[in-house]
Amino acid sequence: MPSQNLKIALLPHDIIEGDNSSNLKAVGERLKLIDSDTDLVVFPEMFNSGFFNNRDALLKIAEENNGSTITSVREWCQRYGFAIWGGFTAKEDGELFNRGFMCNPDGTISFYDKRHLFRSGGEHNLLAGGKTIAPIINYKTWNLKMAICYDIRFPIWNRNIANNYDALIVPANWPHSRVFAWKHLLIARAIENQVYVAGCNREGSDQFGDYPSGDSFIFNCWGDDIAERRADGIIYGHFDYKIFLHYRDKFQPWLDADKFSIKI
Repeated sequence: MPSQNLKIALLPHDIIEGDNSSNLKAVGERLKLIDSDTDLVVFPEMFNSGFFNNRDALLKIAEENNGSTITSVREWCQRYGFAIWGGFTAKEDGELFNRGFMCNPDGTISFYDKRHLFRSGGEHNLLAGGKTIAPIINYKTWNLKMAICYDIRFPIWNRNIANNYDALIVPANWPHSRVFAWKHLLIARAIENQVYVAGCNREGSDQFGDYPSGDSFIFNCWGDDIAERRADGIIYGHFDYKIFLHYRDKFQPWLDADKFSIKI
């Protein structure tokens, strides 16, 4: 149960396709701008490389969990004292994964492989889907659940069971052509689960479309947009634990929820 407020920052990023070192350098520079009292910073999905329809090229730039991307993330967390959440292109045992991560300031890290691969973009032909339920991670008294982009189209996958999580964090590469769906799916997940939801989208453009600034969002458990958008492109949100707990205590639809299980 949350017992303190949490300050979150979204860092939308114009990803350079297949150029890990340039992406890490660009993100490293922007992290210098983050407010010093920030608790959690969120990157887009596959922030180190972007996604493209070429398996051989993806294999060349994909990294293991001890590669330069995660090494850099750990160094940033320890240097600045905040946690970092995001996703990268991973390889393991000859397979490719769209892998999410959450790294604590002490360097400990949790991973999640995206379960729902975007069929319309050919992702299911190139990557292996995740084989585990998305983790719920406790950080500064908040239970935070992982989801990646297309995952949010599947309500059961993100369903809160007896209030076992408090916020859903969603790195994404979601083109502006479908921004109405992106925004309203985030809102729906917030309302139905009575949680904060933060969706950090990429910026720029790729073969799948354009990603303008303004397509990253933070919603409270009523579905209200609580994002504070800065001129430098960084988006901040405050998770207020007193207001959050008051609402959950006042309105309790979770007591009437159906029981179910998910088979992987």
